[in-house]
Amino acid sequence: MSSNSSTTVISTKLDVESVNISFFEYLYVFMLVIYAGLSSNFVRSFSTFDRPMAVLIPLVMCVILAINSRIVFNRQIVLLLFGSVIYLFASTVKYFELHPKFVVSVLFNFVIAYITVKGLKLKVFVIYEIIIYYLAITGLLFWIIQLIMGGDILFDFLGRIPEIDAFSSVTGGGRSIIIYSVQPFNFMREGYAFPRNCGFAWEPGGFSVHLGLAIYINLFLVKSEVKFNSRFWILVLALLSTLSTTGYVVLITLLVFYFFQSNLKVVLLFFPVMIIGIVLLFSLPFMRDKIGKYYEEAQQIDLIVEESYGKQTARNPQRFASFIIAINDFIDNPVLGYGGHMEDRWFTKLGANIAPISGIGNLMAQYGIVGFLLFVILLINSSRLYAQYFNYKGAYLFFLIIILVTISYALILRPMIMSFWMYSFFEDIEIQTDSNNDS
Repeated sequence: MSSNSSTTVISTKLDVESVNISFFEYLYVFMLVIYAGLSSNFVRSFSTFDRPMAVLIPLVMCVILAINSRIVFNRQIVLLLFGSVIYLFASTVKYFELHPKFVVSVLFNFVIAYITVKGLKLKVFVIYEIIIYYLAITGLLFWIIQLIMGGDILFDFLGRIPEIDAFSSVTGGGRSIIIYSVQPFNFMREGYAFPRNCGFAWEPGGFSVHLGLAIYINLFLVKSEVKFNSRFWILVLALLSTLSTTGYVVLITLLVFYFFQSNLKVVLLFFPVMIIGIVLLFSLPFMRDKIGKYYEEAQQIDLIVEESYGKQTARNPQRFASFIIAINDFIDNPVLGYGGHMEDRWFTKLGANIAPISGIGNLMAQYGIVGFLLFVILLINSSRLYAQYFNYKGAYLFFLIIILVTISYALILRPMIMSFWMYSFFEDIEIQTDSNNDS
């Protein structure tokens, strides 16, 4: 007599049609998405507390979601907040100075991410993809209008809105109407054949990050009878219109992993096409110019610092230069980082006004090895959980996507994105298995 036992994970996908989502839940995630778009000074003041209403809005909506979902603080969030208090205390002792805004901001971000995960559970992915899909449609429509009108006609038209320049925080002196951002024509066209699509974000690259995450959800998490449905193509078209290097790399990575889910014959047939496509993509003039510009700027850190002495407006170096600038602060403060003590940044001490954009660099510089390890561990755990629960090949796919994003942008520290990489820490998901026993 013999016995054989096998256990397989049952494929679990989110069915958009069967998920019950309330209007408030849509509104709540829309609010978090707009705050992550960073296209206005209003939402940016969420971290600086310069505008009380910018803090009050997410606070009130979090309270409503917590009450509606009957959320209580579990052991995980208590442990996280306790550890955060210890870190903040150590940072205060190190610099002999308390930074109340920084303390509240850190704790508030964790609480919002926790309430988002516990209140919406897996629905957060469905809602996020749907909202980004409609914002992608909106972005494409406005972008096409821009192309048709030409020049700065749309930009000048938006300039008629009272106080829009004081409200907007779009790169290149652009203007934001919350659901769409417009940069000046000359700034948009620099190095490109036509203007780039900013969508609802502060710049095209930021918009492409959200589109990439929505494509990840569409391909790997959401149930669909059609492999490449209409939502997928709208998201891809919007991403292509951003002309973002980060967005393109994320899209290529997602497609490679998606096709690896198929049989070996499909992979072998697709592989040469993929290689040719990548070569052609990176041989495009705007891609070559961007990569060359990044490399050149990374060699001129001293010049960047010198040119930003005493400037009222902070200079934003490109991703590689930003990483080098930020990593120098990490080397100076490897364990705790500079925390809320912004004056301790090496370039600030020299009188330079620089705002590095590197997400991973800023994370390491501000929070040290403590914050970096927390981020990496929770991100890896969530990445593995998604692959296991949704039964796709690629335990480190989500990890790779977020790392690609953090090379360029600091969006990982926004509550919307935090809820994704912290998901496994806050919420347990039951993995369905099918066991067969023969005897």
